[in-house]
Amino acid sequence: MHIKIDHIAKIEGHAGFTADIIGGNVSKARIDVMEGARLLEGILRDRSIFEVSQITSRICGVCPVVHNLTSLKALERALKIEISPETVLLRKLMMMGQILNSHALHLFFFSLSDFFGFTNDLALIEKYPNRAQDALALREFGNKIIEVIGGRSIHPLTPTIGGFLKLPNKAKLAELFNESDKALASAKNLVKLFLSLDYENFSRSAPYASLTHIKDYAFYDGLIKATTKDKINPADFMETIKEHQLQNSVVKQSYYQGKPFMVGAISRLNNNHSQLNPEAKKALKSVKITLPTFNPFHNILGQAIELIHCTEEAQKLLRQTLQKDLQEETRAKRDELIQEKLKAIKNTAMGIDAIEAPRGTLYYFYEINGQGKIINCNIITPTSQNLARLERDLEEYLPQLVAKKTIKKEIEEKIKALIRAYDPCITCATH
Repeated sequence: MHIKIDHIAKIEGHAGFTADIIGGNVSKARIDVMEGARLLEGILRDRSIFEVSQITSRICGVCPVVHNLTSLKALERALKIEISPETVLLRKLMMMGQILNSHALHLFFFSLSDFFGFTNDLALIEKYPNRAQDALALREFGNKIIEVIGGRSIHPLTPTIGGFLKLPNKAKLAELFNESDKALASAKNLVKLFLSLDYENFSRSAPYASLTHIKDYAFYDGLIKATTKDKINPADFMETIKEHQLQNSVVKQSYYQGKPFMVGAISRLNNNHSQLNPEAKKALKSVKITLPTFNPFHNILGQAIELIHCTEEAQKLLRQTLQKDLQEETRAKRDELIQEKLKAIKNTAMGIDAIEAPRGTLYYFYEINGQGKIINCNIITPTSQNLARLERDLEEYLPQLVAKKTIKKEIEEKIKALIRAYDPCITCATH
């Protein structure tokens, strides 16, 4: 049986799928990326450290915040700049807005139709009009958080090295806090639907990796936890990831200890579920799955649980922020500090850091010189880490479908469903 899917709808970017099944065995199963190389890493070289984080936010329109903030963290690591607790609070808040926005989009508008066989979203919205409103409300709440803090909801303007160019208005933060109970109710309503769904029974062995932190369910900071007891500094873990450039492809694939691995909501849930916020813990307990789970379809379930967690977390962070006296250093003082750090660089300085994007851990590496120019850089996106594991999953999943004598059309729909469960961002992968 030859399977060729020219276009997989409801993912970010353009991709297809090709596979041959001979005697129940799969050969040449691959994700066909239909986008050209964007060469962002080359564009960043010789650029000023003051402009690259604005450029990197353009890698993706769905998750610009995490590209912007991870870029800034890597630059601050290279410059040895410590940021204030208030800056950390505001950046974490922006990340909650980013996760809510992306997860609500993927869950309702991308993945949900796979459980019911709908071919268009109008039928889905007609079946679940209230849940559609909940998804839109969560997206709006997330976008508002980003806009109030970042200056606009897409490609934020205010984050900068060491802090913010402009601090958010406290009255607007208070408005967000007052809206948070309504957002949490929407999250619970939407998640209740996803907890009731019948997930495909497909389990396999695979390494998982995500940030982990002793104090909270890690998104902004922490060590990397893979499927070992060891917790690794993001810089060390990034150096252990082996990127492999495929022939005739603009996308690299990533391997950890020689194996394809998975990042994303399912990895965070496996590693950090004990640190979920209270309502998210209740939701997880009600679904009665055993963790760690090795079913990639449960990545959808992980995103659903995170919707509640991140709404609770946003509420908590807003409360903490409103209790703070938000006062940043002046721009002149901050620029003076950066110039002092640049003068201290004898040759070059390097910085590596990571943040959990909606689709998994995002890594940035910068090498800069004393003139504040980018000498070298490397960006490893979640989808470029997931692609090798996704192809391996498809190789293991397809024989099960064939053994059940599933018709070809249904096999193709289940392939699309598994790919969408990973929530791939092809645009990020072709950066």
